[in-house]
Amino acid sequence: MYPLLNAGPFTLTPTKRDVDRYGRKLRLVERDGASLGAVLVRQGLARRYGGGKRSPWC
Repeated sequence: MYPLLNAGPFTLTPTKRDVDRYGRKLRLVERDGASLGAVLVRQGLARRYGGGKRSPWC
């Protein structure tokens, strides 16, 4: 993930919800209008969260 973040400038874009129930800011990490999270999903390093209860990773 760090090489992806260090590859150049990125922006933190607010989501529909500003904070989660613990007070953490919720943001999309984007570069040139493209989501870096989507890059991780395409590479198989992450999966999409569809809401609700999280399913196990393994």
